[in-house]
Amino acid sequence: MLSRLYQRILGNPFVYEHVRPLVVGGVDYTTAWNDLDVGPDEVIVDVGCGTGDGHKHLTRYKAYHGFDTDPIAVDYARTRTAGRPNVHLHARLLVESDLQTIKPDKVMLGSLLHHLSDDEALGLLGMLARTPNLKRVTTVDNTPLPGRYLNNFFVRLDRGQHSRTAEGYMALAERAGLKVTRTLLHRIHPTRGLMMLFLMRLEPPAAR
Repeated sequence: MLSRLYQRILGNPFVYEHVRPLVVGGVDYTTAWNDLDVGPDEVIVDVGCGTGDGHKHLTRYKAYHGFDTDPIAVDYARTRTAGRPNVHLHARLLVESDLQTIKPDKVMLGSLLHHLSDDEALGLLGMLARTPNLKRVTTVDNTPLPGRYLNNFFVRLDRGQHSRTAEGYMALAERAGLKVTRTLLHRIHPTRGLMMLFLMRLEPPAAR
């Protein structure tokens, strides 16, 4: 009951933006966006863009495409990014034809994979592996950890029901045909965070 109530409350953008960080000791995705390392001539796809948090970290790009199935969150993101050039927000699932048209250089999967079943995650990662021009994918997700009881409590409360170990996330990426070139376990906030996040840097199987 508590988990379902917590998940429902987090669907509100204000709560997600302002209350959730207080509960988990702060939320800071700077590490993930720094890993993606977006250049001024690069096209970005942000899958699960939510309320547009990525735009706190993006200062340069050629074009940005955000996808999220929550129309309320996307509307919030549109307000947040009003006036910014070359920002395209889509309140729907990303499909392969989008990737073939947009041809992103880099893709962010921020706190997304733990919301997807193995089949759903493999489908998405497989599409990315087949994307022309792709240079890098950065993923970041919560993960259960031995002996980290508070971390694991928040993982159980999360709306995403498919949290995995680090080895589980890496196995999915490799099964989809992507190379894992960097991993990092870090706190959700560098000084106050009560949860740990697992970051992966993924690259295409061969130079294109």
